[in-house]
Amino acid sequence: MPAIITHHLFGEDAAKRLPSHITFSQEELLAFLLGNQGPDPLFFCFTAPPKAILTCHEFAARMHSEKELDALLCVRDAVRSLPVADQGIGHAFALGLLAHYLLDSEAHAFIFAQEQAICDAGVGLEDAHAQVHALIESELDTWMLWSARQQTVDDAPAWADLARTERVSRVGGTLISQIAWQVFGMRIGPDRYEGCLHDYELVYRAIDPTGTRRNRLIARAERLGARYSILDALSHTNQVKEASPAANLECKPWVDALTGEEHHTSFPDVFYDTLDMWEDLVEAFEGQQDDALKELVVRRYNGSPLD
Repeated sequence: MPAIITHHLFGEDAAKRLPSHITFSQEELLAFLLGNQGPDPLFFCFTAPPKAILTCHEFAARMHSEKELDALLCVRDAVRSLPVADQGIGHAFALGLLAHYLLDSEAHAFIFAQEQAICDAGVGLEDAHAQVHALIESELDTWMLWSARQQTVDDAPAWADLARTERVSRVGGTLISQIAWQVFGMRIGPDRYEGCLHDYELVYRAIDPTGTRRNRLIARAERLGARYSILDALSHTNQVKEASPAANLECKPWVDALTGEEHHTSFPDVFYDTLDMWEDLVEAFEGQQDDALKELVVRRYNGSPLD
């Protein structure tokens, strides 16, 4: 990922940079911002039958690791198969999925570099990569929210970034189901997506903000079966964040663990440089310029170069 809040902030800025001929109604903007959360909600499925939970988790993992271009082309073309009345919602949702892919593919190297450095620092976190990764992303979420809006999660709770109507959820679920079947050969019913959104929202309602009695109880229960709590790591503090070590505002050097390249960029550099790439990606996606799209979709969601 980045996490839920950073993706939402990126989506808000990306919506403002769409070509002038693309205009959204209020409901279509909700669809764009929901699609902009990408496959992430499917990782949080936990109230479905066990087989469905495993399928959702596997689909989200595969979306993040293979067939990136195929999935984007599939959702773009699937919009035309929707009922005419739903195509505006579907189009916005598909563009949101595109925005999610872009930020993930460009920002992950920055996050992985910090994760690797912390876990290799000899402080006993060698087996805590997932938790450290989540902590970095939640720290960036908290700092980005204050930096962009002067708000904390008390003012703008993370779960509110999943705002949707019944139609947005239904159309989004239909498109997710189509990608799952057409690209990955997996069966996920269209209504399962709303269940994943419900679970994702429920998780953040339960764990935010960090340090509440409910948050501490959840973390304590999770630690009964594990050394660290991933849910505690995912939670956001409600503190004002004027600065953040995770954002690398001093532009200290970091190494892309996937390519070995050294960089000196901060997280705001990564965020806004990625926004500058958005318009070219949308033009290729919208204009059916598949050769140009292949030249732009060059990384996996985790930031590694495509073969």
